Amino acid sequence: MTTKNLINLIIVPALFLVLYSCSGRSSRTKQNTPPDMHTAEIALDWQGSYSGVLPCADCPGIDTEIKLDSDRTYRLISIYLQEGSQPDTMTGNFSLKGNLLTLDNLVPGDRPGKYKVEENRLKHLDQEGQEITGDLAAHYILKKNGNPTVEDKRWQLTELYGKPVTGSPQTHYLIFHSKDGRAEAKADCNILHFGYKIRNELQVRLQEGVSTRIACPGQLEQDFIQALMETDNLASDGQTLSLNKARMAPLARFILVEATPDHSGE
Repeated sequence: MTTKNLINLIIVPALFLVLYSCSGRSSRTKQNTPPDMHTAEIALDWQGSYSGVLPCADCPGIDTEIKLDSDRTYRLISIYLQEGSQPDTMTGNFSLKGNLLTLDNLVPGDRPGKYKVEENRLKHLDQEGQEITGDLAAHYILKKNGNPTVEDKRWQLTELYGKPVTGSPQTHYLIFHSKDGRAEAKADCNILHFGYKIRNELQVRLQEGVSTRIACPGQLEQDFIQALMETDNLASDGQTLSLNKARMAPLARFILVEATPDHSGE
């Protein structure tokens, strides 16, 4: 056997083993790659309340709110925007497959039952689960309630009905607790609790709840409560907050208190 033939007998099998080893590793790498779990159920924070006005064939619209809970139950409240209409509430379970949300316990064709889950909104689909197109497409969207810019932060009251307020972050403040939809406020002595709802980030309504019962000197607390009850919208740049009524001058102004962590909602 010549030297050349001996070299070939050594090199060729070795090259084959190298190629086979690389191919095996490549195959195993592909097989061990975890599946893509980036679904709406996992990636999106879908729990919460969504609201908007859906189109209506014979009325100005249907004011719609859907609350999705972690136990896969929902509450759907619909109000036809016409005189004499009363809220219609439905409850039940829902399924979420990929980003397709389906509400059960609904009469087919009677009201929307399928939605596409997107970031901070639900897109109403037709009965076949297809997206609605055309000029009215933008009106078939329900936006998530709330506003992270202002919620779960302590705001110090600095002005009320155009007059400056002297106080501290502990004695004159407002906090929107997003977890339970509760606004906590104080203007000198009593701790006040209100139910609240923020829609479309800027529309806000507060409902008076309970408070401690300390006799407070002066009129400041009552004026503060009145301002909160009159408020229908808010504005914030992340550092300041104003509560407003329509387009009138702000009812109350606040500044963000960064040095005082809020643990009251825990």
